[in-house]
Amino acid sequence: MLVALLVVALVCTGSFFWVKSGKSLLGLKSGEGVLSFLPTWLPEGVAFEYKDRQISSGELDSEVQTLRALYGVQVPTDPGQLATFRKDAAKAYAVSLILDQAALDNGIVVADKTARDTLAKFVQEKLGDGPDAYNKFVAALGDQGTTEQAVVDELKRRLAMAQLFDKVTAGLPQVTDQDVQTAFAQRKDSLGAPEKRQISNIVVGSQDDADRVLAALRSGTPFAAEAQQASLDGSTRDKGGDLGAVSRDQLEQAYGDAAFTAMPGQPFGPVQNSYGWNIGVIGQVTPPVPADFAQVKDQLRQTLEVERAVDKWRNWLGSEIADAGIRYADDYRPANPDAAPSGTPTQSGIPAGGK
Repeated sequence: MLVALLVVALVCTGSFFWVKSGKSLLGLKSGEGVLSFLPTWLPEGVAFEYKDRQISSGELDSEVQTLRALYGVQVPTDPGQLATFRKDAAKAYAVSLILDQAALDNGIVVADKTARDTLAKFVQEKLGDGPDAYNKFVAALGDQGTTEQAVVDELKRRLAMAQLFDKVTAGLPQVTDQDVQTAFAQRKDSLGAPEKRQISNIVVGSQDDADRVLAALRSGTPFAAEAQQASLDGSTRDKGGDLGAVSRDQLEQAYGDAAFTAMPGQPFGPVQNSYGWNIGVIGQVTPPVPADFAQVKDQLRQTLEVERAVDKWRNWLGSEIADAGIRYADDYRPANPDAAPSGTPTQSGIPAGGK
């Protein structure tokens, strides 16, 4: 936990790792030749080839181990999930190598001392000053299965990627006042504070159990007492089922539909969701607050600037990946190997510290 907190504070993002599924590419599509049917022949034990460098499965496993120690990346045990994980891990590592090379090509080099000074500063902020604090940090790294040098190397990569990100996304058109006003008109429903409802909930394993709970509540049993006796949710049972004040989009759809149409003080349900069968009751209702342009315009402007930078970065990164000519062994070939990563910035190879 100590290492995870410090690394998150250091890089402000996850690794280049992402996990997603996709359909096989082993079919002939319009515009593709018969070579799409042929396997990729690489020496045994090689996961992929980048330029003249062959990345062994052992090197890839070592990289995953580092990511596990630094970022909590979990290796699945299910065979099907593990196969997909292995392919996505190979692409993630390949993308990181492409970005390393791009940084060098752009004259971006982070000195070891710079990374160590940055590391020492964060250790000081989190654990205090003095050698004892730093030694405690290094000892914690060993407990997590990694080393001080691995953290320094990863931090150097992150600092370099931040500079690369800024360089690639430089020169974007300025976000105008009109851009902000247009975006506000399009997004104002999501920019305001949504209605929130204080909800208490009881979850049980079957509809019959839910019907019995509902009958007990309607006969006068206090909701909190019934929750403490019957609910399967250990995180809320001792609090009388209290979920706190939540918005509709924080809930699964069926449960949210029921909770946000129920009358306060009256039990609703049963509603089945992924956790079981639920009976709830609404407490205090906080009405929605519409977005105020004057209050959100500065943050909205920053959001638009980030979105433009991210779009430019992804387009650039997609070209870099396509031009890199990565060759994967069949067991490591990901879905859409030449496509740029998608999803959140953390999932898209966007480094910490950039725009």
